[in-house]
Amino acid sequence: MLCIMWSANSSSATCCSFLILVLITANCNGQDNHTLPSTETSPWLLVADPPKLERITEMSPYTINLTLTYNGEHGDSPPKYATSPQAFRFVVKVSMSNHQTVAFRNNQEIEFEWHDIADANNNGSKNLEITGQVIGYVSLNFILDILPAVAHQRNDSIAFESIPVLSGYLVTVVRASDTLDTVFTIIMVIMAALNLINMGCALDMAIVKQNIIRPVGVIVGFVSQFTFMPLVSFGVARLLIPDSLMGFGLLVIGVCPGGIASNFWTLLLDGDVNLSITMTFVSSLAAMGMMPLWLWLLSGFFLPEGSSVQVPYVNMAISLILLTFPLGIGLLIRRFKLSLAEFLTGKILKKFSVFFIIFIFGLGFYSMSHIFILMDWILLTAGLAVTVSGFLFGALFAWITRLGRPQIIAVSLETAMQNANIAFVLLKTTLPTPYSDIAALPAIAQIIMTTSILFIFLGINFFHKCSQKKCMEKEKVKEEIETISSSGYRNKGYCADDVTTVVNPL
Repeated sequence: MLCIMWSANSSSATCCSFLILVLITANCNGQDNHTLPSTETSPWLLVADPPKLERITEMSPYTINLTLTYNGEHGDSPPKYATSPQAFRFVVKVSMSNHQTVAFRNNQEIEFEWHDIADANNNGSKNLEITGQVIGYVSLNFILDILPAVAHQRNDSIAFESIPVLSGYLVTVVRASDTLDTVFTIIMVIMAALNLINMGCALDMAIVKQNIIRPVGVIVGFVSQFTFMPLVSFGVARLLIPDSLMGFGLLVIGVCPGGIASNFWTLLLDGDVNLSITMTFVSSLAAMGMMPLWLWLLSGFFLPEGSSVQVPYVNMAISLILLTFPLGIGLLIRRFKLSLAEFLTGKILKKFSVFFIIFIFGLGFYSMSHIFILMDWILLTAGLAVTVSGFLFGALFAWITRLGRPQIIAVSLETAMQNANIAFVLLKTTLPTPYSDIAALPAIAQIIMTTSILFIFLGINFFHKCSQKKCMEKEKVKEEIETISSSGYRNKGYCADDVTTVVNPL
């Protein structure tokens, strides 16, 4: 017992030390992240119409009207390009913070004539056409290069002067349609409910009751899920993900309760399904208080001051209903139609679970394929780090408390796998589109890495069972051969003795 207490305390101390290190590192790094705005004033002014492009749809062209003006003061000594403008070219160049969100339909270099610039009526505007490529946001920066009108030599093509004329022009791109997401959600809910009915047919309420009376596994799962996972998600987000929105998304999925996917995987990997379902139910109830607590403590490191996080209590309640109602139907089938329950459990449950996971993963992959262009190795590494940490910590903590192998599998899966639907709803209600979609990228990366690892485990488990089955069949055949050989030998010996007795009576 002392060893168990010491190991648990060591794990908690390690988590606390890790959190303190992350906070110190984040504070030190944060000191250099702020740039002071320039106080210099320029006689050049670039006006964009509209002032920003918000919520433009993917694959649709949009036009920005640009007007360049020069407001030089009369008391100053005018520059050379103002006294002899015909000797110069005025070219506005556009750069952007990333090259994935939008694309330019025409040249990124827009040339203005001096009569366009000097036009008091501002009739000399130019057009910049852009097209949204993928959901996200991007800042456009405009710089004016004043070049010689005629480049006699190579050095003459170098700008006489480069002047920032407009910075931080915001463009946000949203999806053209969310129909595919809606269809995916409906199919997923229906298939999950059907499979939960099957699992209810196999649920043993006596074991569930025992897990509640002696809640060692439930407590281990609770501590792992609502202490370790929020801390490790926060730490990985601060250390690996530079974008604050994406860091917030990783934190959100880290504080979410377990989902029904962990129940399905526990079944497929021969874990304790009764314990898994009990932990999912308990964590879903506990999340009503634990999620607001962790978000109140840690969301300020990612969101601006004064931002409010909307915890989706309604959706959390719906998740509880989605979990308990189909299970209740399965229990009723087990109570009144035992033969049907045994058929569903023995013939349908595992096969349908495998089909459900493969189908949902494939459909979800296709549904989210439009934003995979934004996925990079940093997000995948962060998702892998959180997933592996959850698996290892849950398994280690369960092993320390001397739980059995099926219970260790259940606790490990319940720790590492969160209810992603709650995370996505929370991001949708807290952040506007497309910022919520961008924030969901780390959660998607974590789901991809988690599912990939579990498919590897499932393959290993399948081949291990096949090899065991073949070994058992070989042993059985060997025993049968030995039995037949031994029996035949005895019969032959008996016949020989009889013959000898008859033929040679002496």
